[in-house]
Amino acid sequence: MTKKNTVLTVCSVLSFVFFGFGISLQLKAAIGQSVLNALAVTLSFLIPWKVGTILNMINTIFFICYLLFKRTRLNYKDIIQIIATIANGIIINFFLYQILSGFTAESYLFRLLLYISGLLIASLSLGAVLAVGIISFPLESLCLTISKLYHKKFTAVRMSFDVIFLAAAIALTLWAHTPWQIREGTIISVLLLSPLLGICYGFFKKHWNLED
Repeated sequence: MTKKNTVLTVCSVLSFVFFGFGISLQLKAAIGQSVLNALAVTLSFLIPWKVGTILNMINTIFFICYLLFKRTRLNYKDIIQIIATIANGIIINFFLYQILSGFTAESYLFRLLLYISGLLIASLSLGAVLAVGIISFPLESLCLTISKLYHKKFTAVRMSFDVIFLAAAIALTLWAHTPWQIREGTIISVLLLSPLLGICYGFFKKHWNLED
């Protein structure tokens, strides 16, 4: 492994950890979540599992579906992907239930700032992870595979999953009378996540000279 590859690997791992921290801040703010996280939090009221563990379960399902659609043998990137999937849930649980457990955001304004800070950290770190390309995420891999197999636009496939997550979170909330997770945080995420991610991804792709 060259020096550059070693540095990029370390940066990718650190960025992956910060991504989990950013998600944890958004969860701690409790003003609504992105649609997938909203579904995970809603399920946490029904299943005696931590949010990160539920996200692991959901992402593992995506990973299995990805392998079924892919119809090829596991490669080293697939191994990294499943390790990263498990690690992501563990990291979120660590920050949310250990580091941030005694932290309380009293005012609504502070919780709003906490959510936006978490979104910024998650966007910045995820942009770095995606730019390096060592670690991938099961849902995006599944959507990409489906889009290639059925000649659909990636954005359309990804949005279809978001609609499913949204409908499931709302249905479970109405059925079980759990606290609403589809709130203002969801709207903020929809409006800001994609533009922020695009900016961060472009920045790291350019300044880390990943084309070399």
